[in-house]
Amino acid sequence: MKTQAAAGAPGCEKNRSLAYMDRAPAPLGFVSRAAEIADLLEADILRGARKPGDRLDERQLAEEFDVSRTPIREAIQRLVASGLVTVRGRSGAVVAELSVAELLDGFTVVANLEALAAAQAARRAIPEHHRQLQAIHERCVDAARRSDVQAFFEANNDFHGMIAEASQNRVLQELLRAATLKTSAYRHYVTYRPGRMPSSIPEHQGILDAIIAGDSMLASQRMQGHVALLGEDLTDFLHFLQATKSA
Repeated sequence: MKTQAAAGAPGCEKNRSLAYMDRAPAPLGFVSRAAEIADLLEADILRGARKPGDRLDERQLAEEFDVSRTPIREAIQRLVASGLVTVRGRSGAVVAELSVAELLDGFTVVANLEALAAAQAARRAIPEHHRQLQAIHERCVDAARRSDVQAFFEANNDFHGMIAEASQNRVLQELLRAATLKTSAYRHYVTYRPGRMPSSIPEHQGILDAIIAGDSMLASQRMQGHVALLGEDLTDFLHFLQATKSA
């Protein structure tokens, strides 16, 4: 959702681009609240409630969360550090936007990391992981059948997250989370594309079958193809948006 411009005396935003990064560390009294707000804002961004390019206005957020601006600034610092938010001079903090080229690069990285996670899950997953993956896949199927985009988006994220967990590789999980954050704000657009939900179901089923069969090479290939298709759908969509804006 779009935010309103922050009010303030002239010149207050002169050095805004450095303000979030240069502030002194926050007192311990509100660090936990700042972390909670950062988590809530991150969730909003990842589910599309706050879209790339949306401003994060300190005053509005302070009113929304019923806190002072100090924990809001700390929360924004955390999001800047994760790459979900950028600071644009006088415009202040905004949800990070990526170019088509950056998205392609991002999905290339994510596709390779997810492929490795699927391969390791095929070798390392235990029966409980298989059970949970099957249950999540059934949620995806149900959401697609009902054309429930939000439910499918959440189940899809859980499916990929469970595969990463089943890899039992914490280093890989951390790298994958960092890389996925760069593109997650845009994945929501792909889910809304006509036919994307039903087409994902057999792709997920193929990945799941390979993992349960313990076929690491096939699981890797199918996952890489699945994520690469997501990237192609998204970049096609963004090209369409850019053409629409310039027309």
